[in-house]
Amino acid sequence: MEEKWYWILAVSLLSLGIGGGAAADFTVPGDLDGDLVVSPQELEAAEEQEKEGKISAEDLEVIRHISENYPQRVVDSSGREVAIYKPLERIVILNSETVEVVRSLKAQDKIIGVGKYTQEDPAYFPELSKLPGIGSVWTPDIEAVLELHPEAVFIYGTFMKSSVDEIQETLEAADPNLVVLRVDCFVPESHEGEVEMLGLILEREEEAAEFLEFYRRALYPITAAVSGLDDSDKPTVYFESWVDFRTATQGAAWHEKLTMAGGNNIFGDLALSYTDVDPESIIERNPEIVVKLCGAGSKNFGGFDEDDDSEMAALKKEVAGRPGWDSIDAVKKDHVYVLSNDILGGAQHFIGVAYLAKLFCPELFDDLDPTALHQEYLERFQGLDLQGVYIYPELSV
Repeated sequence: MEEKWYWILAVSLLSLGIGGGAAADFTVPGDLDGDLVVSPQELEAAEEQEKEGKISAEDLEVIRHISENYPQRVVDSSGREVAIYKPLERIVILNSETVEVVRSLKAQDKIIGVGKYTQEDPAYFPELSKLPGIGSVWTPDIEAVLELHPEAVFIYGTFMKSSVDEIQETLEAADPNLVVLRVDCFVPESHEGEVEMLGLILEREEEAAEFLEFYRRALYPITAAVSGLDDSDKPTVYFESWVDFRTATQGAAWHEKLTMAGGNNIFGDLALSYTDVDPESIIERNPEIVVKLCGAGSKNFGGFDEDDDSEMAALKKEVAGRPGWDSIDAVKKDHVYVLSNDILGGAQHFIGVAYLAKLFCPELFDDLDPTALHQEYLERFQGLDLQGVYIYPELSV
């Protein structure tokens, strides 16, 4: 009788999704010796239990699935090996980039809690923004996280590393059985690997393969064409974040996206990743194209939840009208653009690269239609219609 109670409890915990709470509550269905692994012998024991009517056929299938597929050991974006002992059904995600990728994989039903920035974006996350909030990605409410009884929590992988290291340590100290996974979901270099890993651990491998086929179809022709260009064939570009005179240099994801699109970053020789630059040095380096970012900070406009480009137009006029900028080639030729960070800074970065490629090398990408790619991405992978304002002035296709 006692053994039957154990089986029922273990499977019930899985079906209710509360197996990832406090250490004393953590069990793996089918694991009899407490090592969190269902061995062949333990699977045989479960099969006998099913024959005797002590567990159901459905219970046995859950146990068999775990025995055949777990534990899984993956390396996250911080380089840590993480063990997962059973299917993840209850996850909390602090960064909205990962929320977006999980939705691309059709696994959003597993999300039970989200960070502040997902909650504050109901237009883009109409259903997910209604989920319980667990605070900022930088200062999460650990108690609120634990009250949701998640099996896994997703935090940034490499961005703001010291702060995220501390969050990871706090979560793992609060519950040693909690799976803490670190992924960025906005860095091109690691994006494909992160999608594959998420597909594996969320049991959405087919969906991950489908998304990556689209991602590669959108991005690879651009990077292949650009790889054949000499630096002299690439337009010189000054890129500026929503903070005036703050640019991206070597090691910055923004810089990587500019170069992938065929731009020659005028501050690409600096080694500070993100830095403020002397306004005079911009004039001296005389860029052919200026890209000013909006969508955050004091420039929080444009993007998906916007149907009016007047603020982007005003920002373009302000940037082009800076003292001394009338001598810059980009201003002389009216090649000053305002771009929404919605399509450059996050999971949609490959869409932003397509827009920039069309802007930087229009002759090379005559057949490229960034808007059509964007529409396909939103409809197929996010379940949304295309709307919003993303670049000003608009690009001709």
